[in-house]
Amino acid sequence: MTDAPATRHLDGVERDLELIALAVADTRVALSGGGVIDLAGLDDRIAAICATLEGQPPEASRALLPRLLALVQDLNELSAACERARADTSLELERVSTRNRASQAYGRQPIPFPPPPEPSGE
Repeated sequence: MTDAPATRHLDGVERDLELIALAVADTRVALSGGGVIDLAGLDDRIAAICATLEGQPPEASRALLPRLLALVQDLNELSAACERARADTSLELERVSTRNRASQAYGRQPIPFPPPPEPSGE
C-alpha cells in the first residue's frame, strides 16, 4: 500500500518526461526550419522532475532511468543543433555584411583625380 503514492508521483513524472521529450522534438523541428525557439521554463520543469525523483525510493526512481537517459541524449542533440544554427547564422551575417560593404564601396562615385597642372609659359 505504501507504493501507491510513489506510483502516482512516478506516473506524473513519466507523463512530464513524455511531454518534455515531445517539446524538445518540436523545438528541433522548428530550429531546423529556421524558426525561433523558446526554451523558457524547460529547466524548471526538469528541476521539478529531479526534485520529485529525489523524494522517491531509489528502486522506484530507477525504473525511469532509460527515459531520463533518452532525455539527456535528446537535450544533447538539441544543444548541438542550436550550436550549428548559431554558427550558420553567424556565417550568414558575415556574408551579408561583406555584400553590404562591397555594395557600398562599388556604389560610390569614384574620387576625382586632381586636374592636371596648367602649362606655364616659361
